[in-house]
Amino acid sequence: MDAKTSNNNPSPSPATKTPRPPRRIVTYTILGGAVLTLIAVLGIQRQSRAVGTQPPRPVVVAPVPRAPESPEPLAQAPVAVARPRVELVFALDTTGSMTGLIEGAKEKIWSLASFVAQGQPTPDLRVGLIAYRDIGDAYVTKVFDLDSDLDRVYRRLRGFHADGGGDGPEHVARALDESVHKMSWSGEQSVVKVIYLVGDAPPHTDYNDGYDYTRAARAAAKRGIQLHAIQCGTDPAAESAWRRIASLGGGQFMAIHQDGGMLKESTRYDEELARLHDKLGHTAIGYGAAAPSVAYEAREAEAAPVSVKAARAGFMARNGKAVGGKGDLVESIASGSVKLDDVQGDLPADMKVMDKTKQAAVIAEKQAERNAINKRIDELSKMRKKELDARDVAATKEGKADGFDVAAKKALRKSVKDNALAGFDL
Repeated sequence: MDAKTSNNNPSPSPATKTPRPPRRIVTYTILGGAVLTLIAVLGIQRQSRAVGTQPPRPVVVAPVPRAPESPEPLAQAPVAVARPRVELVFALDTTGSMTGLIEGAKEKIWSLASFVAQGQPTPDLRVGLIAYRDIGDAYVTKVFDLDSDLDRVYRRLRGFHADGGGDGPEHVARALDESVHKMSWSGEQSVVKVIYLVGDAPPHTDYNDGYDYTRAARAAAKRGIQLHAIQCGTDPAAESAWRRIASLGGGQFMAIHQDGGMLKESTRYDEELARLHDKLGHTAIGYGAAAPSVAYEAREAEAAPVSVKAARAGFMARNGKAVGGKGDLVESIASGSVKLDDVQGDLPADMKVMDKTKQAAVIAEKQAERNAINKRIDELSKMRKKELDARDVAATKEGKADGFDVAAKKALRKSVKDNALAGFDL
């Protein structure tokens, strides 16, 4: 022991020191325990043999299980996501003084549809039409329910002709009442629901036939339908009534020129869009009972004016369609609404003689062609919209009154903004 250890760690006194056990005692204790354990094991084995049972199996300690790895996800069909929805009803005065607006509206319906399709995300669109005149005319109202087939809506609108009238007031009250109560409006609050009342004459209030324009306007608001009143011309009696209707219906009052004030819609992109529009129609494959209507709609669309084609192409591309109605095999397969195995008997004659692999290849080829066309149409449509919007802004700065189509777009933007549940921007 050195001096440092002696000074800092003094040895304990004999009274406090704990004696260590001798090494032999520890060794005997361990050996004794082992012998006793062996005797116990042998005893158990003899007992097991005595009763005819097998000795116990040695205990195997299982390894600690590892956390399971995440399995590879299974391929699943795409989940259909509910799209936002827009429902528009146009109640149009079709008396003789409305010739300019009616003819202009026929060309602008696709412009409005394309405008809606530019929403983010693209909403589903249904459009209804009501043509109204007055008692004593060829008809009082013609009602066409909300419809998602815009080609059919366009054909119906083309059938509208301005005639009759001449006595001042028209049966506005009946047109409004039927706009609210004879359309298959969706019940969901998230659906943007709009009525456009378009005319140039005040309502009759002297018929006492149960129709009341103020009651109809209130009913629209109660059902979550915004009622916008677009007055053509400058009749003060019509303006007073139109302003009240818009106020009661929660919408806007707008005044436009007697002839609708619609400028010809033409841009630098229209010619290319028209060519792509026609190519898009050729990607449709009609099948089943609807095959003739698919071919008819494609021919009708191809015969439309260039500006109509340009607007229609934008709407169709955003919706992945080539025709407005049902019966296009390419769209039906892509949407999952039908399976190829289930429509073998409805296929065109040239496809029936193919094996299923070839049939699927033909459909896939058409779909790929459609996707490429739609991509280009969408690019051009956005540039077209930008040019048209700039033109509208310039016209507003110059103090020019809005045309029917511009007024309708502004009103629709208000309706979308006012509906907090709409689920899309416009």
